[in-house]
Amino acid sequence: MLLADSDISNVDQKRLYLVYEKWPEYFKDAANISCKLDHEAGFYESVVLCGMGGSATSCDILHDIMHVFSNIPSTVVRGQNTPNTVNKRSLVIVNSVSGNTREVISNMEEATRRSAEVICISSGGILKDEAAINGHKHITIPNLALPRASLPYLVMPGLKLINPLLKDSLEEEILMIHTNLSKIFTNISVTVPYDHNVAKKVAGFLDESIAFCFTSPFLVSVGTRFKNSLNENAKVHCLRDSILEASHNEIVPFTFNNSNSPHKVLLVRWAQDYPIVNERFTKVKLFFKEIGQPLMDITAGEKSMINAIISSIYILDYATIYMAVTRNVDPSPTPAIDILKRI
Repeated sequence: MLLADSDISNVDQKRLYLVYEKWPEYFKDAANISCKLDHEAGFYESVVLCGMGGSATSCDILHDIMHVFSNIPSTVVRGQNTPNTVNKRSLVIVNSVSGNTREVISNMEEATRRSAEVICISSGGILKDEAAINGHKHITIPNLALPRASLPYLVMPGLKLINPLLKDSLEEEILMIHTNLSKIFTNISVTVPYDHNVAKKVAGFLDESIAFCFTSPFLVSVGTRFKNSLNENAKVHCLRDSILEASHNEIVPFTFNNSNSPHKVLLVRWAQDYPIVNERFTKVKLFFKEIGQPLMDITAGEKSMINAIISSIYILDYATIYMAVTRNVDPSPTPAIDILKRI
């Protein structure tokens, strides 16, 4: 896969790849956003994270972190059904880059009726106006071309908000994100040859196939984000799950697939995975080898879970850009969504 700046520029008409090039800088800038909760950690009984599409990735990340590091239960809401458990001791974080997503506006309205603490994150729109009317905090962020590209400004304030609710502060690890991404960029940018570029290798491996992404249970948000970015950027289908769950169901059809089936499997591991997870990855790899199923295996080497998540997303998002370019597909437009909005 030989990709030059001109190749990407010719296909990526809105220069989405240039936004990704600046992600380390955007994460550094987003770390300066000021935000805090109204109460001490002991006040909260639940956390609800609301978002749709690209704006929901930060919800998934925060949920993964809280699941491991907090005693307070968290829920990700994609849609209009706010959990019945939301009450005055709930923290509801509402994400919409545009600020005009109907589902999350509905979430905010319902949380308001239940007297929850609501914090809205958007670039403006109806959400900002409604937050002001209802007396909710609103964090204004830039809109970086597309919601999926605006992740730095969605997730950094969210991490700051949940940090007091964690058993141990992740502040130092959060501040390391931009430095870590800067190092990764030097290895995945368009100028780095295929043989030394893991993002290009992922794109080349998955080219013209239906992707299956099986992740560490600590990196479920990475798999979900990869699926969404493959859908929107490369315009290809993807199925994803935790390796533990997938080994109970998703692997079954592979033994019945035709050997010429265009299925490819990507395994996404973390260096800090538990022994049971490492054992399962090993068994699944042996299974796929036995049946001749093509697979690729990548590992996030960071000791910090939040850095492992963000770094993996950065690499795989880049891979979806490269895959789009090799397929001669502009990564920015999403015509199917445009059609739905017109109908």
